[in-house]
Amino acid sequence: MTEKTKRIIKRRVLIALMIIFIVGFTGYLFAVNFIMQYELEQQKSQIVQKIEEQKIRSNQLDEQVKQIGSKSYVEFVARKYLGLYYPDEVIVVSVDADKTGVSK
Repeated sequence: MTEKTKRIIKRRVLIALMIIFIVGFTGYLFAVNFIMQYELEQQKSQIVQKIEEQKIRSNQLDEQVKQIGSKSYVEFVARKYLGLYYPDEVIVVSVDADKTGVSK
């Protein structure tokens, strides 16, 4: 082979290697971007789900805020947590035989 032929072969090999490198690098970038896009979609779906849960919770809290001012809610809190009752109300307490220690 002549010197000119060797140079042409080297040039063609170099061009082929550069093309292979460029195609490989482009494929790598494509794969990385695809994986990143998939992960971002997963995060997006999780965030959307959390937003929906928080909207439901917000609506529940809004309902509770509306109830706080009502007479029935005030009465409920007074009875349950404070042990209050109306003056003319009769309180009935049932006692289980098991709890008092009385045997049958």
